[in-house]
Amino acid sequence: MKIDELDLDYRLLRLFLTIYDEGSVTAAAHRLDVGQPTVSHGLERLRQIIGDPLFVRSGRSVAPTAHADEIAPQVRVLLQGMRGLTRVVAFDPSNPDHGARFVIGANDYEVAVILPALMKRLQNSAADVRLQVVSVPGVDRMVKWLRDGTIDHAITIDSSGKHGDIARQGLFRERMRCFYDPAFHDTPPDTLDRYCAASHARVMIGANDSSEIDDILRGLGRSRRTVLQVPTFASVANLIRGTDIIATLPSRLSGSMMQGFGQFDLPLAFREYGFAQYWHVRNAANAAHKWLRAEIFRASRGLG
Repeated sequence: MKIDELDLDYRLLRLFLTIYDEGSVTAAAHRLDVGQPTVSHGLERLRQIIGDPLFVRSGRSVAPTAHADEIAPQVRVLLQGMRGLTRVVAFDPSNPDHGARFVIGANDYEVAVILPALMKRLQNSAADVRLQVVSVPGVDRMVKWLRDGTIDHAITIDSSGKHGDIARQGLFRERMRCFYDPAFHDTPPDTLDRYCAASHARVMIGANDSSEIDDILRGLGRSRRTVLQVPTFASVANLIRGTDIIATLPSRLSGSMMQGFGQFDLPLAFREYGFAQYWHVRNAANAAHKWLRAEIFRASRGLG
């Protein structure tokens, strides 16, 4: 019968280690909850595969051979590793001995709107949880970074793209509002004519150079005069304060970086859009990652 090392499996290695620890075939059978003939048959297979007796009789017990003593530590480590393949590492946020490090991909909107609520939740945990936030310029880069492990997680605009190895969960809906410095506008430019006649600032993240608002206006045969284009939401407030420039931005920024500005509804039809969290499927069952995802979801539910 041809037998090689590939015939070794978890059960045979566990059987070897149990006999080694118990010093008895009978005791090993009892511990494994199998019959003694099953253990004896398994031991015989091990002897043929490894090419060594492994155990010899010593009175009413068995004693390991020199080769069995040599390989036992390696087998123990190997079994621990194999068990780890199917075990989800525990994470208890109430245990100060537990810790987790996460790299989250998020741009300044998500940092301003979602992360404050998230940080309050994380700081209520006793575990040592630390976040690093990096900006992600576009869906393609987000997917690449999730795949190669540059980031563990991402929070961004809900994308219609389908990626089999990237999981997502919807968080909340958002709509656009117009912001302006009330000291420089006697009347809010809240009609389509006044809106198009006003000076505008717009935010363009990444390499994009066309916005959906401009596309809608173009379809109506209209246009707006953009006098300022910036790559982040955070820079808008300081740049338009004290001017007559208006900015069309996500509505929830009114509670953070756009506080103190006048605001009005966008005078054209613009659909609501969603935000979602994304992660790679390799982290789906990880206990710490599952906990973080639940905290992000709860924080987003509290945004109203």
